[in-house]
Amino acid sequence: MAASNASDASASRRTTATLGLLAALLGVTAVAHAAPDGRREFTGGAHFYKRVLTNTNPLTTTTTVFRTVPGLTTRVPVPPNSRVLVNVGFDAESRCSGGTGQNWCELRVVIDGAEGNPRASTYGPDTFAFDSTDGGSETLGSWESHAFSRHACVVNTTSTTRLVPVRVDWRVTSFGGAPTLWLDDTSLVVELSRGCALVEQESAPARAPDLPASPTQE
Repeated sequence: MAASNASDASASRRTTATLGLLAALLGVTAVAHAAPDGRREFTGGAHFYKRVLTNTNPLTTTTTVFRTVPGLTTRVPVPPNSRVLVNVGFDAESRCSGGTGQNWCELRVVIDGAEGNPRASTYGPDTFAFDSTDGGSETLGSWESHAFSRHACVVNTTSTTRLVPVRVDWRVTSFGGAPTLWLDDTSLVVELSRGCALVEQESAPARAPDLPASPTQE
């Protein structure tokens, strides 16, 4: 009987250890496959390519669904059989005015068909406000300088250079009337780094939204 009890205890310990190991493995898997809206760390090597698009002509929109900003689209060459880190920076003189209520003006960068990281417009609860009406108080003279950047790993498994599309989209919210987003002196910078390592981490607690939900993304 004693031998049987010892055997049962040993089996129980093995079962507990196995379950613990499985839990640990599942925990690692959860981190490795964290929600796309969580924290991500991108690491690349030396920059080997750079393209800059500038425009001194003013642009305006009142669209409430994402459309490509005129002139802010390009393609960048990703070498054969390579993995690169695409870094995109954008800055402009901006004004988001008009409408009523709490409205804002959004921008996003799309890299190879997907929103660049952080994917604020793809995963809520909030979106990325490039500028805002400040509760309807902004005027036609409320010019400001704004900037943001986005990033993504792009892989080319073919034996030929692949041209990867990059663009900037814009839209405005419309809670009580849509405002107008005005952009001037825009600058789009796209840089490529050799190699791209991506580490995903557990999502941080979501910030409670303090503004109305954004319009449905097209």
